[in-house]
Amino acid sequence: MRKLFWKLFPPYEVRLTIEAVNAFLDESAGPSKSILEPEVVSIAKDAEKTIYSVRIDRIKPDELALLLVTNVIGRHLSSGQHHTYRGVLNGTGKDMLRVWHTAQKAMLERDFVTELEVEKDSHWVMEQVKSAG
Repeated sequence: MRKLFWKLFPPYEVRLTIEAVNAFLDESAGPSKSILEPEVVSIAKDAEKTIYSVRIDRIKPDELALLLVTNVIGRHLSSGQHHTYRGVLNGTGKDMLRVWHTAQKAMLERDFVTELEVEKDSHWVMEQVKSAG
């Protein structure tokens, strides 16, 4: 019953997270927005997980939005779907990589992550790009 109610009237945490996702993608994403936005918003609409992350884990909605965006982009880049051939991204893949770096930079500027974490994640995503395709 609660899930149905939450679908009709999303909780405050869900609305804030979705607003943060939309604001970030409107500002940062190009051609990849049409691929990323529905997927990230769908994950954010999982009210139980979003509420848990915000209330229990104390993750700010804008931090959660950036985290969801980077996770979805990481999954796409490691899938090989956005490669021309192994290690070479197509136009959409390049845009996703740019958005990923923008999200990482935003997380660093807001002190959500450390420089070491950004460096480690950047190394991981570039390895995924090189090995997929």
